[in-house]
Parts: sequence; C-alpha cells; structure tokens
Amino acid sequence: MQKSHLTRLPAAGETILKILLISMPDAVSAFDGLVTFPNTGLCSIAGNLEDCDVRVLDLVACRREVRKTLLDQLNTFRPELVGLSAMTFQYSSAVRVARIVRDWNPEIPIALGGYHGSLSCDEIASSPEAGLFDYMIRGEGELSFAGLTKALRKGSRDLSGVHGLSFVQNGEFTHNPLGPLADLTTLKRPNRQVRVFDEFRFFGVPFDCLESTRGCVMNCRFCSITEMYGRSFRKLPLETILTEIDGLRGRGKQGLFFVDDNITLDVRWLRTLCEAIISEGLNNLHYIMQASVDGIYSDLTLPKLLAKAGFRLVFLGIESGNQQTLDTLKKGYTVSKTKAVVSELHGQGIVATGGFIAGNPNDRPEDIHGVFEFAREIGLDHVVLQCLTPYPKTEIRESLQEEGLITNMDRFEFYNGFIANVRTRHMSSLQLAREMVKAGVKYYNNPRYIMKSSLWRYALSSAFRFLLVNLKFVVSGWQNRLFHSTHRF
Repeated sequence: MQKSHLTRLPAAGETILKILLISMPDAVSAFDGLVTFPNTGLCSIAGNLEDCDVRVLDLVACRREVRKTLLDQLNTFRPELVGLSAMTFQYSSAVRVARIVRDWNPEIPIALGGYHGSLSCDEIASSPEAGLFDYMIRGEGELSFAGLTKALRKGSRDLSGVHGLSFVQNGEFTHNPLGPLADLTTLKRPNRQVRVFDEFRFFGVPFDCLESTRGCVMNCRFCSITEMYGRSFRKLPLETILTEIDGLRGRGKQGLFFVDDNITLDVRWLRTLCEAIISEGLNNLHYIMQASVDGIYSDLTLPKLLAKAGFRLVFLGIESGNQQTLDTLKKGYTVSKTKAVVSELHGQGIVATGGFIAGNPNDRPEDIHGVFEFAREIGLDHVVLQCLTPYPKTEIRESLQEEGLITNMDRFEFYNGFIANVRTRHMSSLQLAREMVKAGVKYYNNPRYIMKSSLWRYALSSAFRFLLVNLKFVVSGWQNRLFHSTHRF
C-alpha cells in the first residue's frame, strides 16, 4: 500500500510555498560535449505559479557531481515540495534523485512529471518505485502543477478537481482526468530568472531555448508527441515571442533554439514570424530549428526568408532515404522532396543537418550504409543516425512487440534514441549497432566530407571537441551504448 508523505501541509492562509523543480542529468546528443540544453519546460511551469518561491535546477549542468549539487541546493534552499521532470531514458535517474531527496527529508512531497510520468503513470503507480512519488503530473504541467500548489497553499487535501494530477488516496494512486489543453495566449512566459545554472552553450555560443508553437498533427508511428497533446497545433502570440527573444538577447544570449514539435506545420505563420524578427531588428542573433521536409518543400522560398531572419542551422527529420521505409513510418513526403529542400537551404547558406532512423524491421547492413550514401548524394552537412526506439505508448512499440523485435522492453535508461533496443528481421541488436558505427566512421572521417561540410566551418572553434565526439561515437557505439549519458551521482 502506497504511503503519502503529506504529513506537513502549509497552514490555511499561508501564501508562500518553497518549490525546487529538477531536470535530470542524463544528456544525449550527437554533439555531446558541444551542446548543453536547458529545460525550458520547468521554467514555464515556474512562470505560471503564484505565491511560490521557486528554483529550477538543471542537473545536466553539473553532470560530474550530481549528488553533491543536489544536496547543496536542498540544504540551502530547504524546499517544501520537489518536482522532477523526466523523459523515458531519464526515469532511472529520477528514481535516484527521488531517493536522495527522500533520504534528506523522508516527509517531503515529491511530484514526477514529464513525458515518462505522463505516458507511463499506471506502470509507475504499480511499480516498486511508486512509494517515492506522492504525485504525478500528466500532460502539460503549467496548469496541473499550479492547481496542485494552489491546493497545498490552502492546506487542502481535496485534489479531485486538479486536472492531469495523479495522487495517493487511501493507499493507492488516483488518476484525475486530463483537462483541456493550455491556452498558449494566456499562459505566462517562462521564468528563467529562477534557474540555479544559466550557462548553456551551442558550439561555444551562449544560447537558450524557446517555443513558438506546441504540438503536432502528423501520424508518425514512432513518435509520442500526440500521446501528450493529442493531434493539436497551437501558436503563441507573435508579440509574446518577440518580447521573449528581445529579453533573452538582453540577457546575453547570442543564439536561440526553437524547440517546437513541428514549427513548419503552418508555413504561412512561420513566414510571419521571420518577417517580424527582421522588422524588429532581432535577426542579429543566430537561430536553429528542427523542421519537416514537407513543411519547407511546401514553400521553397522559405529558406531565403529564414536566412534573412538569422536562421543558420536547420535540423531536418528525414528518417530515411528509402521510400518504402518512409511509407512504413508514415512519413508523407518523398525522397525527391528531401533533395530539393537541402538544395534550397544550402543555396541560402544555411547548414542542413538531417536525422535518420536505423533499425527498421526489414533493415539489412546495406540499408544502414545506404543512409550515408544518400546523405552524400544530397550534400547534407551532417547525419544524425538514431535507432528506432520502442517508446512507451507509441504505435511502433506495439507492432515491434507483436513481432518479437524488441530486445529491451523495460531498461529505459537505454532508450536514448541512439542505442539499439530492437533487432531487425536480419540483424541482432549488436550487429545493428556495429553496422551503424562502421557506416558512420566511413562518413564522418572522410576528408572530403570534412572539407565540404558547412557544419565543420560553423563549429570550427570547437573542432577538437568535434573529434572527441567522433571517438565517443566509435567506442560507445561498438558496445551498443551509443552516447549513453556519463553523468555521475
């Protein structure tokens, strides 16, 4: 039976609740060591809380001394409520962090949010780790976490009206229904002032993250975004975005990463955003974004406007250079569209990188090598080759499980998107991982690629670290631990 740790609630009428919001130290990136991403979602939650004293602790900024940093914050700030955010591959770290917090104060309430807590709440509630958590925040956290803190400030134990909240009641978790999606026009903007650490960089450039849209309506079988938000697409007010960009520039940020799920779903709106950035003189920052091939292809004049607005790098979700594989993944575009989009981006001096997926059920070794051949053919500046990952609640997980192709069902710390947790009909997991390495070594270390790639020129000041990433790619990939996070507790 689950025990609630709510032995101390603020007395009725108390107005201030001290909250420590924590993101996990697990970092995964094809540019590991060159890029550190802040957690803007927790800052957004902090910005929408009332009468709370909040700190946001990005443990990714202290990966070599996680426990010490965490305990220092607990001892100096002495929070009354702790919130943890975790992706699926970060869940095991969330469990460790929760245990450290629980050892520090056995009675402190702990809430778990993020993708994994949202999509796997039933499994967590019935797991041995359930006793570590008093709450789970499901879906968008800005409203549900604010509802929880409002109830706690009032000293109320009645949480039945808080949408998207799971909480312990009578020894078991009760899951409240999800509420409507947040109205992005009324949400307050992220509060970055409460960060404990604020030194994040992209290839040596001080940068931050922001969103201009949220959600996606596509049918990709491997993606869990629609499980979080449904098939929806919402836009923030243009003036809000411009104000946020100007504020971040004022704080010394030289670059910004648009973390939108699919910013190119509404290309007409994206053009409006670019024109506004230009007219407001905000195009002296450099921007990066992830985009769909279909979105840019629908308006091949867009790259010219993107370049004028300051976009210097675009990450394309290409997934495959094989049309049959694209059809299997339910990607609606063709190989010829990808070639046209890359050509237009290059024509405007924009670095074009592309994400591909290996480990599709029918993949053979030659298909893995074919990814890089296709990348060379279309002139991509860099390939990010990930492995098909059976994330919880995705359509692809169900079909792979039915066919017996998942080799790791529940050790989620290896679900980082690069490690092979599946086999194909023709290769084991280890064979798949090693073919990814062998094909990658030929591509990444080819002098012609290095000389031609705009990414190397873009990141020339970080060339030595870039070489170290290539070394890590070989060592960790050969062991089927590609880019496994190296943080230390």
